Amino acid sequence: MLSRNDAVTPPPDTPAPTAPGDYWQALAQARNAEQLCQAWLPILCGMVQRTQSGLLLLQDSNGSFAPAALWPEAADLSYLRGVAEESLNTRQGVVQRDADGQTRFAYPLVNGDELFGVVILDLHAADELALTHARRLLHWGVGWLIDLFNRRALLEQGARLERSAYLFDLALAALSEADFGKSSLAVVNRLAQRFNCHQVLFGLEKGKTVRVETVSHSAWFEEKANLVNLAAQAMNEAFDQRSRIVVPEPESGATLITAACRRYLEDSGSHALCALPLEAGNRVAGVWLLERDEPFSDEELDVLDALTLTLGPIMALKLNVEESLFSHTRRAWSHGLRKLTDTSRPGYKLLAIAIALLLAVLALYQTDYRVASQAVVEGATQRVAVAPFQGYIQSAPKRAGDVVHAGEVLATLEDRDLRLEKVRWEAELQVSLRKEQEAMSKGERVDFRLASAQANQARAQLNLAEEKLARVRVVAPFDGVVVRGDLSQQLGSPVEQGKVLFELAPLEAWRVILKVDERDIADVRAGQPGELMLTSLPGQAFPFRVKKVTPVATAEDGRNYFRVEAGLTLKKGATLPKMRPNMEGVGKVEAGEQSLLWIWTHRLGDWLRLTLWRWMP
Repeated sequence: MLSRNDAVTPPPDTPAPTAPGDYWQALAQARNAEQLCQAWLPILCGMVQRTQSGLLLLQDSNGSFAPAALWPEAADLSYLRGVAEESLNTRQGVVQRDADGQTRFAYPLVNGDELFGVVILDLHAADELALTHARRLLHWGVGWLIDLFNRRALLEQGARLERSAYLFDLALAALSEADFGKSSLAVVNRLAQRFNCHQVLFGLEKGKTVRVETVSHSAWFEEKANLVNLAAQAMNEAFDQRSRIVVPEPESGATLITAACRRYLEDSGSHALCALPLEAGNRVAGVWLLERDEPFSDEELDVLDALTLTLGPIMALKLNVEESLFSHTRRAWSHGLRKLTDTSRPGYKLLAIAIALLLAVLALYQTDYRVASQAVVEGATQRVAVAPFQGYIQSAPKRAGDVVHAGEVLATLEDRDLRLEKVRWEAELQVSLRKEQEAMSKGERVDFRLASAQANQARAQLNLAEEKLARVRVVAPFDGVVVRGDLSQQLGSPVEQGKVLFELAPLEAWRVILKVDERDIADVRAGQPGELMLTSLPGQAFPFRVKKVTPVATAEDGRNYFRVEAGLTLKKGATLPKMRPNMEGVGKVEAGEQSLLWIWTHRLGDWLRLTLWRWMP
């Protein structure tokens, strides 16, 4: 490489050769890179003394280096390959000399940090002064190539910006319209304007075929017209093959079926056609059909491919927004089935196989089917202690939850008024008896009968007062527990005759009340066994047997329940559990054997059958 201090002057002893005038004219009139390179290299070789041959390598679009010009033309310069590769690898100038006095000089073309080519000169008997002169001329001459590289980069960048701007404009046109039909019409109109097409058609998949949905510059078209049907058939070819179809076909050879496209061209009168499927993942969102007179260039086809990649997901998204619930469900199922049937996503397939095996095991494995319900413990028999007469509460030593024995006092009523009443009727009885005796002694039969009646009345009232005094104390009828009743806060308050003061239940006999949901009552019958687990005794299950199913439903918490009575069935010698009335828990009644899958899903199946029957005419 040259330094800044190197001067660009030829050696004093050898004048610089002059290039022919036609090369200078070709350099000035070059219209493309190929003409510029083929004119630049002969001029350089003519200016550098003792040059036998020259080679210019430039980088292609694929990254490889290919000859852009050689001098003399049609010469075999393969022997310069070694020095060219060394210069490209080291990105520095390389000089190679052999015993015959030949000097091969390679100069890399670098613009900034990018290597885009190399120039190789073969000099004959070049001394150090001639080599320095060649370096200086080459250092100044490569400015033409650097300028060529910059212009080509600017052109490529401008083309990319133009394509990006058009792509952005087309995407905005598709997104700006809320309706899918208006969005597709805006897109095909812009495509027809951009590519100078007679018309552009857009088709959608309907069932197993493609139908024309939109035609450029036309708000309405006849769907049953012959030309429209031919266009739909041409779109079907691209849809079925999932590939771009171009007519006339490229020179590289035809690999796609284009019969329908050619038939459409014959009837439409156009000379060139391009059908492109818009893919969004594994789904084809639609098909474009562009027709015009001039064939489509490779650059235009690349732009169209980029447009399909961008607008495919946009059009698919708009279709998904407008599709019905049934179509959305069907598409979701189809997408899921594709995941299970294609060759990708092995994890989904393993998961599906595992789920299928699990369902098979659940469907074949039989186990006990048990109807679960809420359960409450009650005494086998319940007795109530009521107020024997109207009076006032004197004492109440027992309350709900207390265990009592037979004859134990639960509460005591005030007896002062009763004792006074007893004394009164005793006195009345004595008076009536004396009157009766006097009437008997005088022989007055009327007075005798009246006194006798008064004595009987007094005797009856006295017996009633004594009976009430005997029932002043309310006692327990049997050994048990007080289920309900607390009079400790009501001492001295009046009570009416017959008012329930206490409820008692025995401690040795229990019954279980099940609240069975109406959906399961058909599976519960008298005599079926079951188990009870209480909330307060979660570590022990108590066996029971159903005794009675009450055929009357009770509404509770928004649902209907049936009352089912069951009795505990303890083994001989087993002690009674430490239960108390109104303990709650969960009871399960054995209702035969069913598969696990049926047990877990029969509620859903019953609900679906009932719903379908309700809506069926």
